Amino acid sequence: MSGYGAAEVSPEATAGDNLPARNRERGWPAALLSIGEQAPDFTLPLSDGGSFTLSEHRGKNVVLYFYPKAFTLGCTLQTRGFRDAYDEFDALNATIVGISTDAVDTVQRFQEACGTPFALASDASGEARRLYDVARRFHMGTSRVTYVIDGEGVIRGAFHDELVMSHHISHALRALEALG
Repeated sequence: MSGYGAAEVSPEATAGDNLPARNRERGWPAALLSIGEQAPDFTLPLSDGGSFTLSEHRGKNVVLYFYPKAFTLGCTLQTRGFRDAYDEFDALNATIVGISTDAVDTVQRFQEACGTPFALASDASGEARRLYDVARRFHMGTSRVTYVIDGEGVIRGAFHDELVMSHHISHALRALEALG
């Protein structure tokens, strides 16, 4: 099962799978926030010293990607993938924000190491992680989830994949293209 708006669990998932139950068994999110619902507002400190408040970006599409831990292989690949596709996202009027529970100084070093033209956010308190239902059970970190939010603050794409980082980029671009 693949496609934006789907909670992709693993390559072997089929349409008949009970995704929320399978996700819970793996410690992944039970369910993603729903397509069409208002995205929860939040404010987080950024790697560039500023802050990001979702509601201040009305009129522009926003791609929020949650990643487990800076400087790990998967998170580095995912962040570099968004970096490499930055011009495509920019052409679709999208702001990209990567979010982890790492401290601000860690996301600053990670942004510099990855060479991203966009800032990364620190959710050290776990506020955004809770609002967007991306916390793994038993406090085992953050799931790899991407949300596409339109200029009105409505969720238009939601995607979960722990294994294939490039899917987050391709599905986010597809969701943005569908917005027209």
